[in-house]
Amino acid sequence: MVSSDQSVTKRRRYGVLAIMAGLAVLGARESAVLPPAAGRLPALAHRPGVVSARTAQASRVRRVDAAAPLPDHSPLSYQQFPAILHPGAVGSIRLVLDVVGDVPEVGFRRNVPTTATGYVEELWSRLRTRSVAGRLVSVFEQTYPATILSDLLVYPHGHDFPQVPLGRLDDPGGSGETATMWLRIASTDLPASTVRLITPPEGGTATAQYASHAVNLVLPGFDDARIDSAGGGYALEAAAQSFYQDFADQYQTLAFIPHRMPLVPLDTFNRTVWSDIDGIGMPLADDRAAFGGTALRALQVLPAGFLGHQATLLHQLAHHWGDQMHLGTLAGFVPAGNDPDRHTPLLYPDATLMGGVLYGTRQVARVVTGDGVERFEIARPTAPVRFHPLQLYRMGFLDRGEVPDITVFAEQAQFEPQRVSAPAVGTAVAGEREVVSMNTILAAFGTRDGPVFTEWNQAVVIISDTLLSQEEMDYYNFYAQRAAASAGTRAYDGFGSFFEATGGRASLQTAMLTRDAAAHPAITQAGDVGDVAFGTDDWRGLMFDEPIPGRLPTSTALTLRGNIDPEVLPGSYRFLIIRASRFGDPPGDAMTVQTSVSGGRFVISLRFPADGAGAYAIDAFVFVDGEATPIPTSVITPLFVD
Repeated sequence: MVSSDQSVTKRRRYGVLAIMAGLAVLGARESAVLPPAAGRLPALAHRPGVVSARTAQASRVRRVDAAAPLPDHSPLSYQQFPAILHPGAVGSIRLVLDVVGDVPEVGFRRNVPTTATGYVEELWSRLRTRSVAGRLVSVFEQTYPATILSDLLVYPHGHDFPQVPLGRLDDPGGSGETATMWLRIASTDLPASTVRLITPPEGGTATAQYASHAVNLVLPGFDDARIDSAGGGYALEAAAQSFYQDFADQYQTLAFIPHRMPLVPLDTFNRTVWSDIDGIGMPLADDRAAFGGTALRALQVLPAGFLGHQATLLHQLAHHWGDQMHLGTLAGFVPAGNDPDRHTPLLYPDATLMGGVLYGTRQVARVVTGDGVERFEIARPTAPVRFHPLQLYRMGFLDRGEVPDITVFAEQAQFEPQRVSAPAVGTAVAGEREVVSMNTILAAFGTRDGPVFTEWNQAVVIISDTLLSQEEMDYYNFYAQRAAASAGTRAYDGFGSFFEATGGRASLQTAMLTRDAAAHPAITQAGDVGDVAFGTDDWRGLMFDEPIPGRLPTSTALTLRGNIDPEVLPGSYRFLIIRASRFGDPPGDAMTVQTSVSGGRFVISLRFPADGAGAYAIDAFVFVDGEATPIPTSVITPLFVD
């Protein structure tokens, strides 16, 4: 049972995890065993390929042009079984990997962050082959016990990032490229969705189904089309045409999610279909006829669980308007970073969600000392992170006079020469700099002229070989609906909704409308997707008596009761520690509270102080006794305190 000293029942979402204040550690101590020390807890793990201690690698977003066939030894895609995992899963987890060409074995580094190296080396042997348009494809299968989730769930995950990194596939082609393989993870409190089939008029088996905010199309071979187009092709035209057979032509973006999750070199991208906006640096284009939609402006591919990752979602949407202004070149400097022709360089002021050098959790700040000396250093922007003023101009939301002069730095490669990075706050930004004014930009590109969208419609379309299960539809429908929410969906690292990123100037809509509304009416999905509760079993090995809401007012005490899950954590345990790590704080500033465990039961309370507002990652550890090594359960994000 959850109790509170404020009216939690009136606002269930605010009655959150009771951490931090609490109970007597041992109560009536029945033995001389001392409680564990919080200082012995391992450091919080970081998400590989998204945010690490030093750098952040944004999902790849490259131009999708006609290209040569994918060379042999190139990783193609992988599948996960079960398709959706839960924290308390038992049994086995199976991976099926496809690699182009005659490849007998591949190397894989499976993540085990609790070990000294952080991984174990594995060698996967080919199970069979298949043929695609005369090309050989090697198929690998690897099965793990579900107990590996105890290793993986220590990576922060939750409503804002519904996946964990299984490990890294070493490129068998020897190009130096590696790819992270992710496992989709769902909350145990994932809401159910109403799903309807669309049967062909001539009868036969349904090849389409839809929920309130997501569509599933059966299109075998969708991802195999990449073999002949260097990884970026897919069967995009066929998928779009199939969509328009049954669904309304009102979406500016079709966001395709391949059920066979793609691997490098093009795992996530945006492709412009129709561009009719002058003066923003984007080439004009109109390829709508090839896809069949009159409103269509862009196509996206979002693999694995990146639909639920706000930073990826916002970045992909932003690509319809740039950044292709080449500010570094205008300033006379050599570009650097990730794909600098299509991303924002190292500049001042303000953060950017289109960074080729800095991830969106970082920006450059100007500091003037008491004696008048000016310097520039890395700072953290205020959440929610917004689009840069120049991006808002390109979108049509700011006039030319509202865009500040932009300072561009000469040493674009001073952090990670070919990557998007997140340097430590306070890091000096070195080198010469040049101011690029709006007049310079206008002289190069002219005045912006074209449509302005205060509402952007995006269809979320999952492409699979067979119809998805109910649970998979629940997963994708929840995150498609969540993508359209205006508030309450902010991520642990500060990325908010499209509405928040535009400063309230535009909204994103993902509701699904069919072409024949009489035969296939729209589905209304009830339930709030903002600040949603955590499920009772979302921490592996712990079973709370009631769901744990995702938002808590400061200075509110809350008590949690629950059990150790004997199926996941068999044995006897004496202590439980819960740790709350606020985003942006040094690791040593994390708050901890501990309590005793008796007969598998625990009661623990927390209270965040008045100055404790922020976004938190919550992890928990159990101990067999006071001297034993802590056993991690899960790291869940985000818990908001305000």
